[in-house]
Amino acid sequence: MHVSFDSIKIGQEYSRKFLAEIWNYAAYQALARGVVTPKGDSKIILFVTAEKQGSLEQYADKLVDEYLHWEGPNDHFAENRMVYARSNREEIHLFFRAIHHTNFIYFGKIEVVSVELASQYPSKFVFHLNEYYADTTYKIVSDHWTRKQLLAVFNLYLKLPPGKLDPSNKEIGKFASLIGKSDSSVAMRLNNFAFVDPYNKQHGTIGLQEGSMQIQSIWNEFIANQEDLIYESESIIADYQNKTIEETNSDVDFQVSDLKGEYKTRSIKTRVNQNVFRKMVLKTYANRCAISGLNQPELLIAGHIVPWAVNKEERLNPENGICLSYLYDRAYETGLICIDTDYKVLISKQLKEEFSKDFFQRFFGHFEHQLIHIPSTYQPKKEFLEYRLNRFDK
Repeated sequence: MHVSFDSIKIGQEYSRKFLAEIWNYAAYQALARGVVTPKGDSKIILFVTAEKQGSLEQYADKLVDEYLHWEGPNDHFAENRMVYARSNREEIHLFFRAIHHTNFIYFGKIEVVSVELASQYPSKFVFHLNEYYADTTYKIVSDHWTRKQLLAVFNLYLKLPPGKLDPSNKEIGKFASLIGKSDSSVAMRLNNFAFVDPYNKQHGTIGLQEGSMQIQSIWNEFIANQEDLIYESESIIADYQNKTIEETNSDVDFQVSDLKGEYKTRSIKTRVNQNVFRKMVLKTYANRCAISGLNQPELLIAGHIVPWAVNKEERLNPENGICLSYLYDRAYETGLICIDTDYKVLISKQLKEEFSKDFFQRFFGHFEHQLIHIPSTYQPKKEFLEYRLNRFDK
């Protein structure tokens, strides 16, 4: 059944009964569920009600600026179609109303920008209202963004957890004020970065395509020279705050009082970049040790799988990082433990032989052959894990 939107106007109100008639459905009950997929048509139609009848199951569905936050149905109907709608050239259309038993407002075509798929509970989607906010979108993605502002947003993107790229995130609001942009425009640029991030493309994570061309050039610079671009972005953040880069990285012990000139500059740059790497890795692991689950940031290390000195190109790659407490980081660095390509903990013969049975069992034996806490994004790259495995004495 081909469903036409030629006579449907954005911003106008429509009832399910009227839509059923113009689309030649036998009865409006065919449009009664929240997700409608006309047979043989490349369209997905959402009917979303913010305040539902008390007798119905309640979902946390709401509009926030240019975004729809929507919880999918319990049966997960058509969720994969929505996730891959862009690549499959399918359209998603939104009809929204604030309260039940009122007409729906048509918001036009929308686009998935982030999703948390689940199986035991409703999945969580964030859509951008592309057509309804077409004029706003054009302004946001125009050339009014400076390179300085884009690099500042890039820096924020590296540090924010996945699923926190929408305007409701208070950290985005503070940042937007800092660089002189609106919350929504910063959120849109963050989702542009999510779209061009190669990791997301490889793993099917969604971002916002519209306006991403300008962002792609920034990401290409990052790929070509990670250390320089991250340091430049940190310098920009410091400049926006009217502080020195040492002041904005106050948690770093720079130890440069005895250094001068180029040696001092190089040392500061290295420590700043290592601090950014730490923030990326800790947010990836939700501030938890991958082995013990310890969640005290002061006791956690953002360790490198392939050491910093060995591979310059992968120094700041979060897939080359793993979050461990001081004890397990030191054991990993000295080869007393290892992690295999199935993400399981291995214990060296030396560790088993040299430590008392009680100490060994309490701190190490308990974790042998157990899975580490695997993050939802930027899981340790298996070729990096193999580097350690090849040097591990079982």
